[in-house]
Amino acid sequence: MSISDFTGDAVLTAIKNEVDGGRLYLFSGPVPASADDPLDMDNVHTQIAEFTEGNDGMTGLTFAAPVGAGMLKSPAEVWEATVAFDGVNAGATTLTPTFYRFGAPGDDCRGAATGARLQGTAGGPLTNLPCGDQTANGANKISVDTFVVAAEAG
Repeated sequence: MSISDFTGDAVLTAIKNEVDGGRLYLFSGPVPASADDPLDMDNVHTQIAEFTEGNDGMTGLTFAAPVGAGMLKSPAEVWEATVAFDGVNAGATTLTPTFYRFGAPGDDCRGAATGARLQGTAGGPLTNLPCGDQTANGANKISVDTFVVAAEAG
């Protein structure tokens, strides 16, 4: 099946409307089969970072309007986080991210999904999410300059 650019724009606009103002989370542990699945923070998963606008801990992240069949992070925003581990390996010094989740406002992306949510692997081709070892020392900051949500058209 293929979709038109118009259909891709409509799909991405619907996604944008659901997730704008949400947050991006970076995790270590096995990648869940679905973005709907809850995480097991007590036994296998650890949150590495929570991205907010300018790392202020309060302001959610937004996307630019879709163009073609792609949607980029808002170029005016700085998506940044302080590396802080929370979960099974909270006491570790370094961890390697394995996946991310972008949740709608109010979704910490840990429980079963109750709304729109995106999930992908760390270091994937459409993001510049950190994929190497991250050190949690209370001061290390990481940022995301590129984040693309795409609907395949053709």
